[in-house]
Amino acid sequence: MFTCDNCDTRYEREDQLQYLFPNIPNLLQRLDPGGTVPVGECPKCGALVYPEDQPVRVLVVVEGGLVQDVLADKPGVEVKVLDKDVEGVEEQEIVAVVGENYTLWGTLQRHDITIAPVLVEAAYR
Repeated sequence: MFTCDNCDTRYEREDQLQYLFPNIPNLLQRLDPGGTVPVGECPKCGALVYPEDQPVRVLVVVEGGLVQDVLADKPGVEVKVLDKDVEGVEEQEIVAVVGENYTLWGTLQRHDITIAPVLVEAAYR
C-alpha cells in the first residue's frame, strides 16, 4: 500500500499514481536530505506518495508453558501468541499458521506488547 503525504489517499498499486520514481517532476527540490524516497506522485493533489511502513510481526509459539510478557525496544511490533496445547479446546478455535516449510496448529491468544526498552535493559543486569 502507498499513501499520499498530503491528502492521505491510499493506493494499492504503483500504476494508480500519476508519475513514478524517478520520473517525478522537480523531484530533487521536493526531497529532504536523508528522507524516504517516494514511490510516485498523487494524481489527486500532486503531492508525493510514499510506501506505508509495514509492522514487524512476531509469532510466539508456546507448548506447555506460559508467556509472561513480550518486550520490544521499537514501536510498531505486532505480537500473537500461538498455544500448541489444544487439549480441551473446541475445534473451531484451532487455527493453522502456514509457513514456508511448515504448518503450526494451535489457538491464537491475545497478547499486548510492552514497549519498554528500559525494562529490557534492566532484565539482563
